[in-house]
Amino acid sequence: MLKAKPKRLYLLIGLGVLIIVLVLFQLTDKQSLSIESCGAVADDGKDDVHAIQACIEQAQSKQLTLEVPEGEYHLSDMITLDGVSMRGEGDKSILISTNPEQGSINMTGEGARLSHLQHQYQTTVERGDGANEKNSITVSKARQFLIDSVKVQQASTAGILVTKGSKEGRITNNIIEGTGADGIHITGQSSQIVVEGNQVKATGDDAIAVVSYRDDGTAVQDIAIKGNRVGYGSRARGIAVVGGETVTIEGNTIQETSMAGIYIATEKNWNTTDTIGVTISQNTINNSGTKPGSDHPNILVYASFGKVDQITFEDNKVMNAEHAGLGMWGEGEIGDVYLTGNHVENSNLSPTQFKKGTVHSSNNVGF
Repeated sequence: MLKAKPKRLYLLIGLGVLIIVLVLFQLTDKQSLSIESCGAVADDGKDDVHAIQACIEQAQSKQLTLEVPEGEYHLSDMITLDGVSMRGEGDKSILISTNPEQGSINMTGEGARLSHLQHQYQTTVERGDGANEKNSITVSKARQFLIDSVKVQQASTAGILVTKGSKEGRITNNIIEGTGADGIHITGQSSQIVVEGNQVKATGDDAIAVVSYRDDGTAVQDIAIKGNRVGYGSRARGIAVVGGETVTIEGNTIQETSMAGIYIATEKNWNTTDTIGVTISQNTINNSGTKPGSDHPNILVYASFGKVDQITFEDNKVMNAEHAGLGMWGEGEIGDVYLTGNHVENSNLSPTQFKKGTVHSSNNVGF
């Protein structure tokens, strides 16, 4: 039997490796589509919306991931990801909406994904009627969606709004700042959503909010809000649940909010549903209620009507409150509230102000 010479053997091995690499590259390349292949041009200051929407439709029909290269691409209107994945190369892949009234990136359908890019408005208008068209990202009737590692740089209304029964979604590792309304807002019968690892600051309203209206029917439920850093000049609350069921608020850092750092409530003015079964654990709430004339404590449980019940606070650190550390009041019904292992320190007023509710307290420090 003839033996291959070493050089020939090495050549054959090298050729084989090259073929494998080329095949893998082609397979990977066929799974994605660049927006530039449809005519979008970076950094030319011209409108790219028609090219990008055409690419979205092509990606949807061929089940491809849509790639956004580095550079600035301009959008004169909204775009819609219907079950499509759009991915950039980091915060240097920038989508700029030039119409402050019509700039939302809309996500719908099953499996829509938006990741590793930046979306900003060139200019904004007043929040006004709060129209969703002015959001940065609007998730509607979506299932198994993902928003990850996106930088939202100002919007006329919300940063990310989730509504119309959207479920099984993840909102993770995003940076959201300078919005006209809430940073992240979950409403409209949405459920089974994780909000984790986000930085939300300088928002025009709440940083993160779960809100359920009676007119919508079923309350928002099964929401996990974990490991976020929020506040830093937000003009309302840090994390709010105003109508909702089975919500977990865990391991977040909330500071420098104009109103309560954590707000668990029902509100008559907005005809919200009851708030039932919220667990708040291992959070740090620092220096909330900074708005002049506000009486908000760092943590507020409030019911102006309806019912707030089965609320649990465990192992939270509440510090440097402008007013009280924890408060409970309102004209509505506040049921059982469980306080275990919480630490309150350095409140400008009293550590607690409990005017309503059946309080079950154990192993707390500072009150």
